[in-house]
Amino acid sequence: MRKIALFVKDSEDAKNTASEIQDFLRSKCYKILKLLNRPNLVSKVNLKGFQLMVVVGGDGTFLAGARLASKFGVPLFGVNEGRFGFLTEVEPQEAIEVLREILSGKIRKQRRMMLSTYLSRGGTKRFLGDYLNDVVISKSAIARIMEIDVSADENFMVRVYGDGVIVSSPTGSTAYALSAGGPIIYPNSENLLFVPICPHTLSNRPVVLPASFTLRFRILSPDRACYLTMDGQKGMYLKNRDIVEVKKSRRYCEIYVHPRKTFFEILREKLKWG
Repeated sequence: MRKIALFVKDSEDAKNTASEIQDFLRSKCYKILKLLNRPNLVSKVNLKGFQLMVVVGGDGTFLAGARLASKFGVPLFGVNEGRFGFLTEVEPQEAIEVLREILSGKIRKQRRMMLSTYLSRGGTKRFLGDYLNDVVISKSAIARIMEIDVSADENFMVRVYGDGVIVSSPTGSTAYALSAGGPIIYPNSENLLFVPICPHTLSNRPVVLPASFTLRFRILSPDRACYLTMDGQKGMYLKNRDIVEVKKSRRYCEIYVHPRKTFFEILREKLKWG
């Protein structure tokens, strides 16, 4: 039997929209796995053999769904029941119409690059996961300046004194990186975006790098003065001399985007461009 996952924000509006979508899909003889966006519920879910994940929620729900779906090569379709909706492009009232087009093969998927993240500590290197939007090293609770050495593909790049650094994918370039002064990169491009956060040296600027590069961040600040956050949802304190490594993942996230809105139309709508 054909199988579709529904990944739903834990809110009444999202649950109601998901129920309408579920009824439609069942009428088309699909088997539905409905999941609420709760980490303890989804960490062991197996999506092998699923045709699609429908995400009902905001961009945060979409990012959590992307980490799960990409492990199994399952494409995503986002329905906006959040605040901003850069990733969940389709509004609830048009969701079933667009879903019907997806299931009939009328809409093509976009392939988005992801970021693989690693932490080296005390001679041990471990994999922290693949993320769609960004990896951020920022100050922890005490408001002191951070000190981080940055290398790009084994070449020393810059020592950053400031509030932190962001590594973003093109998809994530309209998120935290944008508010920190970074450029917008077309989302199905393949680049790494490095953005310093409030650097003390004002000439430190965002840099767009080839996707083949690996960025390494050596923590020079004291233990627990820096915090590592991935996609705004996973995180940990860092120690002095830790090395965080970010590079293009071997995995991709496949997304069905709005069939009647271009990326530039979405920018005009969400960012209030003229």
